[in-house]
Amino acid sequence: MSIAAEEPAGTLRIALAHAARLLDVDPAMAERQAQEILKVVPGDRQARLFLASARRLRGDASGASEILDEMLRRKPDDAGARLERGLARAAQGRHQDAVDDLRGATTLAPGVSKAWQALGDQLTLLDDSDGADTAYGQAIRASVDDPRLMEAALALCDGRLAVAEQLLRTHLKAGPTDVAAIRMLAEIGARLGRYEDAENLLTRCLELAPGFTAARHNLAIVLHRQSKAAEALAEIDRLLVAEPRNPSYRFLKAAVLARIGEYDGAIEIYAAILEEHPASARGWLSAGHALKTAGRTTESIAAYLRSIENAPHFGEAYWSLANMKTYRFDDAIMARMQGFLSRSDIEDVDRLHFHFALGKALEDRGAYETSFMHYQEGARLRRATDTYDPDETSRLVERSRTLFTTAFFAAHGNAGAPAADPIFIVGLPRAGSTLLEQILSSHSAVEGTMELPDMLMLARRIGGGKSRGLRYPEALADLSGDQLRALGEEYLASTRVQRKANRPFFIDK
Repeated sequence: MSIAAEEPAGTLRIALAHAARLLDVDPAMAERQAQEILKVVPGDRQARLFLASARRLRGDASGASEILDEMLRRKPDDAGARLERGLARAAQGRHQDAVDDLRGATTLAPGVSKAWQALGDQLTLLDDSDGADTAYGQAIRASVDDPRLMEAALALCDGRLAVAEQLLRTHLKAGPTDVAAIRMLAEIGARLGRYEDAENLLTRCLELAPGFTAARHNLAIVLHRQSKAAEALAEIDRLLVAEPRNPSYRFLKAAVLARIGEYDGAIEIYAAILEEHPASARGWLSAGHALKTAGRTTESIAAYLRSIENAPHFGEAYWSLANMKTYRFDDAIMARMQGFLSRSDIEDVDRLHFHFALGKALEDRGAYETSFMHYQEGARLRRATDTYDPDETSRLVERSRTLFTTAFFAAHGNAGAPAADPIFIVGLPRAGSTLLEQILSSHSAVEGTMELPDMLMLARRIGGGKSRGLRYPEALADLSGDQLRALGEEYLASTRVQRKANRPFFIDK
């Protein structure tokens, strides 16, 4: 469709609307449509934005930036052009420049959810997790256009989850098909660790609005956190059909593949992303972890060093090197770590990793007293933010001893799935459980896997979560033989993806 100079303004609106529709399905055709419009109306702002968007979507981010640079020279406060240039710069791998543009766009137009979402994605690549969380929260708030939901959205952004949940439940009683409210309620469930509830809400959300991309991304994350790899991958692949180069979707897919032992696939994805986004310190770290687990030690070390090169303050990358066990820090890197510890602008999470890395480096050199001081300080920082409660663990052990009596096991002796496939190894840290696993997995009939999360997820679900007043393991007493068998079959099904060697037995440590 094209327009002629003598045709009325209404035709221009129709042509622009046609270009907008084409952007989602055929960027090349959208580019031609925008060019036709600009032949007739050379200065039309919207047509120029469409032209830039089309070029970016076709892979010509540099060409898009040239158009947007000129637009912003003429009008620096054009929020739409600043957003689009942020997306173009992100596609070029200019992440900090992209953040600057996207921050400008959110300042000029704070109600544009797309700008906040893109900002969160870029901050994730730059390893600013706190900034990314804030941006994603603002994206949810900006996506709400119903005044009745604004209070709940603000409470969610502020971390007042109980207030937000009550407001949303009241709202959904009156309007149970409001997908924005359903997604927000699912976000609260996910933050509280109620993943099954979040999954159910997001599934309902997508039944009502299959094109709700943000909800589908949330669902993929929730499924991943529940170790439902096949389901998570299906949702991610749907997202990637629409946005095949989206780094957030690709990182998530790589993480899911790594979780189920598909390391070659994960490494391939990380390599492709890092070729486009070489400044991603978190990306190099994740690639290093996958390479390490796959036994590619030299490449793993190189990846960790690239992470440090891109973010010298990133303490976790140094600790990952130290945790290789065989890597030895030279004097220059040790001095750099000491230098960071002397600074006041280093986050505690980086500081504790520097202490642990230095502890290992000094231990390797035989400087045990100084090494222990670093370990001790790292442990102190870790303990300050760790929610682990040893007394709660002791209470759980006592409650378990009360329930799991000889009589209890006798009464349930024939319950559960009858398969003998899993070999469970249970032990305290440093008790030799890994050595035992290695010995067993050397047998031709036994496959070693990893410390699988599936049983923990089942226990959490059986208990129902602390917020509902139900508890594990007491809740087991109310389950019938059929229910126990179903849970056993579910465990076998969910762990099947971890079994690569087709052996009759597998280990869950």
